[in-house]
Amino acid sequence: MRTLLAILSALFLMPVLAGTAHAYDKIAEAAPVTMVESPGGEGEVRARLVLGTVTAGTSHNLRSEIQVGDGRVDGAVSAIAIGHKITCQPVGGTTLPNTATQHGQIWSGQNLLHGGGRVTLVVRMLFKPATTGNYECLLRAYVLNGYAAGQPGQPGRETARLYSGFIGDIDGAIGPEGVAQTFGSSQNTFLGMDAPGKQVNPVDYTPLPGATSFLATTDLFATSCYGDGGNACPDGTTYPGKANTAMVRFRTVATPSSTAPGCVAQATSSETAAVSGNLHHLRLLGQLTVTQPASGCGTWRINAFVQDNGGTLPFVIHGNPYSVTYARPPV
Repeated sequence: MRTLLAILSALFLMPVLAGTAHAYDKIAEAAPVTMVESPGGEGEVRARLVLGTVTAGTSHNLRSEIQVGDGRVDGAVSAIAIGHKITCQPVGGTTLPNTATQHGQIWSGQNLLHGGGRVTLVVRMLFKPATTGNYECLLRAYVLNGYAAGQPGQPGRETARLYSGFIGDIDGAIGPEGVAQTFGSSQNTFLGMDAPGKQVNPVDYTPLPGATSFLATTDLFATSCYGDGGNACPDGTTYPGKANTAMVRFRTVATPSSTAPGCVAQATSSETAAVSGNLHHLRLLGQLTVTQPASGCGTWRINAFVQDNGGTLPFVIHGNPYSVTYARPPV
């Protein structure tokens, strides 16, 4: 049952993004704080959302959002690496892994530039446990250790400000019918400059009988390549310096298996995002309301399409647990 506080909090914190704003079934908020270097592990817990009993196979559409800004103690002009996760677990237990029958966590993050002001970071996923139980999901936000090369043994040197944050369950239990999700494989997808585009993180989805629409989401985590490679970029190659930029063009695509009247491929408009050595990690948020006749269009293939759009650096789209594709009934 929704509480008045949950609804008011959700409406206050919800950003204006593409699509319809939703009231939340449950929501938990993070306290503003200056974050210091993370001591390791999975990252600092900033808010805890208790879902209660979740039946095996059912899903909860979670959204976590934080507003962060630079707060370097010594005022150095540099980037600060922020981690942002949703992790789910039995109450008081440990984080559930992502498997074929269970979806328990999503990772993300971004670099913040000194003096760059506040940045809003968003993470979304469908939480689905393999066994029935009492579950909670955690918002983790933290500063990554050791980002400042050549500065060992200086704990607390890297700090950032967490201005606000929340983790919300959009509308309670869904399914198990009418839901599909994939985090992709553990492999990462490399896209070279001027190379053909690629379809990434595909998932097959069959809407509920009689459904005339559904929601398709493709959230990707992109990383630019520079230096000597590594971090999912091919080693043994020298890439241009940090001043260069990868231009990532992306869109969400839904393709039906049926060619019956009203069954046509649909996609969002293409967007382009810049990823560089300074802004090294970036989340690409995609969402599409797909329409179909009530008779249905069979199975839909949902995926993101990505390609270089004139950049001077190649880039990588990360797999599990960073990028996610899912489809669900409309809210």
